[in-house]
Amino acid sequence: MLFGVSIYAQIAIYGDTRTQHDIHRQVVAQLTQHSFHTLFHSGDLVQQGLRQSEYDNFLEIIDPLTQNAAFYPARGNHEKNKDLFLDNFLYLSDTYYAVSIDSIRWIILDSTRRLSPGSAQYTWLQQQLTDSDLPIIIIVHHPVFSSGKHGDELGLGLFLPALFGQYPVKAVFSGHDHCYERSFHKGIHYITTGGGGAPLYDHSSRNDHSQVFHKAYHYCILDPVDRNQIRVKVYGLHDRIIDEFTISLR
Repeated sequence: MLFGVSIYAQIAIYGDTRTQHDIHRQVVAQLTQHSFHTLFHSGDLVQQGLRQSEYDNFLEIIDPLTQNAAFYPARGNHEKNKDLFLDNFLYLSDTYYAVSIDSIRWIILDSTRRLSPGSAQYTWLQQQLTDSDLPIIIIVHHPVFSSGKHGDELGLGLFLPALFGQYPVKAVFSGHDHCYERSFHKGIHYITTGGGGAPLYDHSSRNDHSQVFHKAYHYCILDPVDRNQIRVKVYGLHDRIIDEFTISLR
C-alpha cells in the first residue's frame, strides 16, 4: 500500500460492486488500462459483509488493481459487520479516516454510523475540516444529493452542505444509488458513482441540483492537472466517456 503519495498521477473512484461479479470484472478490466496510484471505493463492496468468503471474492477481483495502487474503501450499508470490514483492511484506523494524497486531503466517512451534528463522527469531521490546510474531497457512501432510487434517505442534505461550505471542500463522491450523477451546489461537486456491478437504478427521486444523470455501469478517473485543478473523466463500459468536468482546487 502507498500512503501520503505527493506526486501528480491519476486517481480512480468507483463503487457498489456487491453483485453481478461479471460486470465488476469488466469494470476492473477497463480500469487496468489506466495508470493510477490510488483507488477509492464508495462503499457496498460485498453483498452482506457477514462472511470472509465475500471479501475473498471481492479482493480476488480487484487484485489486478491493488497490485500497483493503494486502496481506500468507504464502508457501505452492505458491509454489515464492522469488525470484519476492518479485518480485511488492517491499515485503516477506523471505518472513517483521512489521508493526504497529491496535495489533497481526502476524508472518508462512514454513513452507516451516526454522522449527525453532536455525534462523535461529526465532531471528528469538523476537526478534520478545521485542521486541513489543503483542498478537501469527501467520500461517503450515502449521497447528499441524488435522483436515484434512494435519494437523500439519511437527510445528509440538511446539514452536510452547510458544514462543507465553511471549508475548502471541493467535491463529494458517494455511492448507494446504482447510477452515475453529477450535482453542483454552492461551488461543490456532488458525484454519485454507484455503477460498479450492482443492478442499476432509474432516475426516480427529485434532485434540484442535478446536472448529469446516467443509468450506467461506470468508474471515474481523476487526473490532477496541477495544484489548481483536477480533470475528471467518467467511463462507461466499452470505454465510452459519459461525463467530463473539472474540479477547481482554488
